[in-house]
Amino acid sequence: MHKATQAETTLDAIRRTICINGYEGDTVLYETELATQFGMSRTPIRQILQRLAYERLVFTKSGVGTVVTPLVPEDKARDLTTLSGLVGAILLHDLPALSVSQHSDVVALHGFARALEPQDAETHYELLSRLHACLTGLIPDPILRDAFSAGLWRAIRWYMRDLSCAPERTATFLRDLTVDTAQYQERSASDLFQRLRQHIAP
Repeated sequence: MHKATQAETTLDAIRRTICINGYEGDTVLYETELATQFGMSRTPIRQILQRLAYERLVFTKSGVGTVVTPLVPEDKARDLTTLSGLVGAILLHDLPALSVSQHSDVVALHGFARALEPQDAETHYELLSRLHACLTGLIPDPILRDAFSAGLWRAIRWYMRDLSCAPERTATFLRDLTVDTAQYQERSASDLFQRLRQHIAP
């Protein structure tokens, strides 16, 4: 089992805070403060911020530094369309069958979702993180996997924003998604991504 490095856990911690709206758009993230907070040097912190910039969760603002990307409503359809297009590209590949453990992980998400409370943002984020890990692990092409990973994180941030605005409706969407994915043709990655694509269409 892979043991997360300090850089990976720090990346997840900052991403988690951004996604559950702990940082608002236009909030400045200072390398020195983050390095002190997480007990790291500025070099790995800079690399983490570069990764978050690739995911469009932050951006570099001239004369200011690294800033959390504001969520502009007009961008949501574009981000979901991009993610849907990436899923389409994934489906052009000959995807390997899921392993027994991967299949178990997918099915387990449905059980996790059944216990969701609409106001529990942390649990929603944890479930979506697990879904992210399940799906990215099924993509053999490293370039496509990296692009899909970034696109899915953007979609997750939109989901978390929607959860804060309409918790009941958004939680129902996630439950429906996990019900559908749990019913996929067993061990068929293509069928799993097809079902995902139906739910993320803008």
